[in-house]
Amino acid sequence: MALDSTGVEQTDNEILAIGGFDPRDITGVTEARQSDGSGKWHDVAKMPTARTNFASAVVGSFVYAAGGYDDVDETNVVERYDPKMNQWTTRRPLPQPRGGDAGAGLNGLFYVAGGYITPSVGPDELTASVLVYDPKRNSWSNVAPMHTPRERLRLMTAGRFLYAIGGVDANGNSLTTVERYNPPTNQWGTMAPLHASRAFPGVVSTSIAGHPVIVVVGGAELASNNIVGPRRTTEVLNTATGTWHTFNVLPDPGRGGSSCAIGADGALLAIGGATIVNDKTLFLSDVAALQLEPIDLS
Repeated sequence: MALDSTGVEQTDNEILAIGGFDPRDITGVTEARQSDGSGKWHDVAKMPTARTNFASAVVGSFVYAAGGYDDVDETNVVERYDPKMNQWTTRRPLPQPRGGDAGAGLNGLFYVAGGYITPSVGPDELTASVLVYDPKRNSWSNVAPMHTPRERLRLMTAGRFLYAIGGVDANGNSLTTVERYNPPTNQWGTMAPLHASRAFPGVVSTSIAGHPVIVVVGGAELASNNIVGPRRTTEVLNTATGTWHTFNVLPDPGRGGSSCAIGADGALLAIGGATIVNDKTLFLSDVAALQLEPIDLS
């Protein structure tokens, strides 16, 4: 199925693609494939709440989905998928409906950052706030907010930190902003920015020649809420040095709204997304693979 703005998560030897846009509507369809083997996808239990631009993460042996946009507006629904049982269950909802948020798991906790929230009074507002869910207590709490309010960002775990990457600001412009969160100190620090602004890029944490890196694939360039076009470049962050390197390896056409995973052979997989052809949005169902090399860090 062609999907855009879906959640892609890895658990054990399985890659899951969850929800997002298909060519017809917002969907809750969940597909799975093995990290190795033929790469053939198959349907598993459908996420009960169809949604897109939501936060997702693996915490323990479960996959969590929080917030996002349903068929009407932002939602506060939180659902958990058990791969062994092939079953979704509902967990404690977000304190407020939130869409365009991003998620990551770290130290047994589920973090949800940014997006538009729906306050009890007044219009929706873009937020820098960050929530953390404790599965053992089935409870949400606040941690330190990011410095930059944004939506359609990516939140990524790398080592002992969380990284908030890219996104869109309140004026509808895509961002180069990168921040890093340290849980023990409950503080966000500003990192070197991306070389190109990116809304909802594909992001994954991996290593190249033993060096821990974060890889950022594609994404979209936005100006005043207008899509200028998809990015056709990939950037690599050396987390030890804090430096970015750009290389042109994304297959033509570029894509935004894709998600990334790592295959059993270490290859970077860019899954789904959307591009623009003849001024029309084209949803993608393909999976592009890239074998990262030491030269990609230079």
